[in-house]
Amino acid sequence: MADRLAIYRGALRLLGPSELDSLSESIPEKMKLDGAWETSVDYLLSQGLWNFSMRTVELAYDEDVEPLFGFSYAFSKPDDWVRTASISGTADFREGIREYEDETSYWHTSFERIYVRYVSDDDAYGWNIGAWRSPFAKALEAYLAFECGLPIAADRGNRNDLYSLYEQRLAHAKALDAVDERVRDKPPGRWTRSRSYYGTRDRRDG
Repeated sequence: MADRLAIYRGALRLLGPSELDSLSESIPEKMKLDGAWETSVDYLLSQGLWNFSMRTVELAYDEDVEPLFGFSYAFSKPDDWVRTASISGTADFREGIREYEDETSYWHTSFERIYVRYVSDDDAYGWNIGAWRSPFAKALEAYLAFECGLPIAADRGNRNDLYSLYEQRLAHAKALDAVDERVRDKPPGRWTRSRSYYGTRDRRDG
């Protein structure tokens, strides 16, 4: 579970000796982090298909929007949309829609109803700090330190190093998130299926 104060402390450790006891302090370093906080989180959310931020919705077409030429329907993007993971014509997402156009605030397709899985910046999804995994939080620490590097440390070389560290941490966080996604989608093995079957049979017999 991530914590904003812990992330601030991690960012400050990358910038040099500094102490921060609470988020209510008004020291210059903390104020710099405050100024970079929202834009940095929004940027990190846009950099991956994070499992903790993923939201799935069913959308009906927008009757008031003229679809692009070649398509029959237009769909308004949700207000909390950050980036698209997949679009399908069925709720199980077994087959994605290949022929669609993504244009500014709309998706254009020839389906009357679509299902979209996307990165959300809603407070219950992408901005749910308690749901952030440690690797994401560590990448955010490095990015915050990079964003505040010159104003706090005034060291351009150090700032370049911070960006390299951010890229390393981001790649690590995305790799772990992708592993979790593969595990989630992996079909159960024979032993698991067998156990489930016999467990069900025993309960019924008992």
